[in-house]
Amino acid sequence: MSSLRQLTGVQPGDEANNGGGRGPVRILIVDDNPSKRLGIKAVLEPLGHVIVEADSGFSALRSLVTNDFAVILLDVQMPVMDGFETAAVIRLRQQSEMTPIIFITAHAKDEILERDLYAEGAVDFIFAPVPPQELRSKVTVFVNLFLRAEDLAAQTREVQASADQLRLLTDAAPVGIFQTDTENRYVYTNARWSELTGVTAEAAAGRTWESIAGAEEKDSRSMDLAIPHEHLAERGHRIQISAEGSDPRTLLLTSKTIPDSDGGTSGWVGTIADITAEEQAQAVLSEARDRADEASRLKSDFLANMSHEIRTPMNGVVGMTDLLLETDLDACQRDYTQTVRTSSEALLRIIDDILDFSKVEAGMLQLELVDFSVGTVIQSVIDLLGGSAQAKGLEIVSVIDASVPAIVRGDPGRVRQVLTNLVGNAIKFTRTGEVVVRVAGFEQDTDECVLRFEVADTGCGIAPEKQALVFEPFVQADTSTSRTHGGTGLGLAISRNLVALMSGELGVRSSLGTGSTFWFTVSVLQSDGLGEDAALVHGRATAPEPPEPRPRDEGGGRRLLLAEDNPINQKVALAMLSSSGYAVDTVVDGVAAVEAALARRYDAILMDCQMPFLNGFEATAAIRLHDGAERHTPIIAMTAGARPEDRESCLANGMDSYLSKPVDKATLLATVASFLEVRA
Repeated sequence: MSSLRQLTGVQPGDEANNGGGRGPVRILIVDDNPSKRLGIKAVLEPLGHVIVEADSGFSALRSLVTNDFAVILLDVQMPVMDGFETAAVIRLRQQSEMTPIIFITAHAKDEILERDLYAEGAVDFIFAPVPPQELRSKVTVFVNLFLRAEDLAAQTREVQASADQLRLLTDAAPVGIFQTDTENRYVYTNARWSELTGVTAEAAAGRTWESIAGAEEKDSRSMDLAIPHEHLAERGHRIQISAEGSDPRTLLLTSKTIPDSDGGTSGWVGTIADITAEEQAQAVLSEARDRADEASRLKSDFLANMSHEIRTPMNGVVGMTDLLLETDLDACQRDYTQTVRTSSEALLRIIDDILDFSKVEAGMLQLELVDFSVGTVIQSVIDLLGGSAQAKGLEIVSVIDASVPAIVRGDPGRVRQVLTNLVGNAIKFTRTGEVVVRVAGFEQDTDECVLRFEVADTGCGIAPEKQALVFEPFVQADTSTSRTHGGTGLGLAISRNLVALMSGELGVRSSLGTGSTFWFTVSVLQSDGLGEDAALVHGRATAPEPPEPRPRDEGGGRRLLLAEDNPINQKVALAMLSSSGYAVDTVVDGVAAVEAALARRYDAILMDCQMPFLNGFEATAAIRLHDGAERHTPIIAMTAGARPEDRESCLANGMDSYLSKPVDKATLLATVASFLEVRA
């Protein structure tokens, strides 16, 4: 091995110098002398590259057809085709026009000065005898250059492939894509952009939107397709455009700045998407929503008007029945009259159910947030329905768990309504046994508590396939023509909606023949115990209760004005008030009510809200204007409207109190007396 190194001049460590540790490349040695080729090959083999030999210029050209070479070592003196001629042919080929050629010649430098070796296609030349170290160094330099060129070529191919792939994607994209320079001139637009705008890519290149559309078309094609101002990094907005030959379109334009190396902007890139269909669908949905809202409003108004129209004659039925019950009747007459009164109350409950259902459906039902005692609510339900249970020989009891806070904050009226419905159903569907009301508290923290109510009965029970249906509106478990229990089928549907408004759930456990247990949960707030019910629990005074109705002879000559256009309702109210000793003047419209109030000072005015010429609100406003600052005549609304918003409307329009028809005599007298007590 040492003799070979001496022969070739290879030194220790040269083997590692093979182009920086990269993979082997091909080196072409062209020389007609086999000995010279062998010597050069021996010098280069330690570099680890693939050595290809050619004994003539023609042989070299044949090798170039099938291979790329990092460097070509070319002898100058060869028969038929010398090195210069061979180099000239090599340079003619595109694949090898840049391949480095090192000429190897035996001529002395001063013998070839007349020829420009570099002009002959060489990048370098070496004079024989060839210095091994010089040869290896020069070859290594060109090999490294070749490898770097290969890397750059590979990177270029990758970039080009990525660019081609990106171009394919953008051309196939369902949205228009564009890019502009800093002057808002289009650099690139895809096929979809041209389709949406009606402008070809060739027509857009290098031009701004304003110059493309032209002054006469700017309005129709929309200036908004221009790129946003430079101070806006991103922008998105809708535009209208009418491309030639197509219907008007709504486009969504989004654009974003392209930052440059100095932190500025080198242009913009963006998209346009056709959202015409979405906008049309949104318009249809919006119109449908408006129609649904209008339908809901009309339904609510219809139900409110229906309630008013029904309550107006019901006021006469209930009122006259109450007055009749105050007279001397024999047993049979009293029984018949009481039956009429009971039937009237049942009809009113149906009306209230329908109104509640419509309000929940329309999202108009509002919840109160006040302090109340859970025990008081339960007891009020038992007191209300205890007579019905007793009449059937049923026992009704309540069990309140120790986990239930004494006072909570929520809507006691709606809790009472749900309980009343469930307990009423339990009594209705139970022939013998008992009805038990239980309540427990759980999931308590410092702010909230969940209450779970259960109403269990020993009634007929509900078949499994019917249990889910009983919560649907207008549906009952027994729908046969021979069913023994009536009702609208709205009670449980309303209860479920009310419970949902109070962030709870309602369900049932039941089996035929053994009874049912309806349960519901409501979310309430922990109370600080400062409400009215809390005062009852803790033994503190509350506001005074309404005074008892005055005896018949204690009206004290107080004079009242009754404004009521319905003759039956006028007759009922007049009889109730006169029986308690009040002197009552009556009018049948709002104008007459104002005239009477201006002509005489009344201790109180009972005002119907719906009257001809001037309604109750307008009449009240006129009377208030006449009263001035030193005089305030109590005005009590009497209306067939039974919604909370009806009460709020009355108070907001200057009335002092509100009575819903049908008017209970005791409530009417107590309300009137409360205002007269204040004025006394």
